[in-house]
Amino acid sequence: MTDHHSKNSRAALEEAGFEALQRLYAEAVGDEQEKGSVCARLLLALYNGSRFPFDLTDLRLLPTELFEDAMQLIRMDARLTRQEVHQYFSQGSKKFEDLVSDYRVVDVQRLREGHDGEPRPPAQKGTLCDGDTVAATLVTYGDAPGYRDVSLTLDCEVVGEQRQAVGTVRLDVRLGAEDGVAVMQHVQRVNVFAWRDAERGPLDRREGERRPSWLDHAPSYRAP
Repeated sequence: MTDHHSKNSRAALEEAGFEALQRLYAEAVGDEQEKGSVCARLLLALYNGSRFPFDLTDLRLLPTELFEDAMQLIRMDARLTRQEVHQYFSQGSKKFEDLVSDYRVVDVQRLREGHDGEPRPPAQKGTLCDGDTVAATLVTYGDAPGYRDVSLTLDCEVVGEQRQAVGTVRLDVRLGAEDGVAVMQHVQRVNVFAWRDAERGPLDRREGERRPSWLDHAPSYRAP
């Protein structure tokens, strides 16, 4: 009987919280004034509090109905924790990131990482933005004989939900002598550590793959 009552209570909590969430989001997208701004920033704080911290005293700016909705949503988010608030929407991450852009909410995490804290611009095909994390595939490489500069042609894709919208971006990266050596040494150190147990190998080891012999010697140039 107690378990049945608990399930009913949780269902009622989620239903009330979901309805409050819809009203707060509607206010955020429908009224970009003071009330809409408070609603948007509250939603973003629940979406990602480390990126978008929220001053609770701003709740004083809400009329009674929206204040009660805010309390109901916070209660659901704190006590139910079945899923994050943006997951109650189709393409929720995009909707909430749009709120960041619409209200120009400062991304505190980006500030800590040394960026300008401005929201990421809307995704554009073939366009990378400051602070993007990308996965890269080597297409080709080249050099100028006699010089130590190295050029790498990479196909890059944004890691995360913007990947499909941005698509593949081809970059030609040129490394000077010191940077080229630093990258080479770092790659070698990473591989040496991953292969420290030759039997077990790295976590991404392919079937049948063996420890490469070049890990024991710094790569050197060989004339053809």
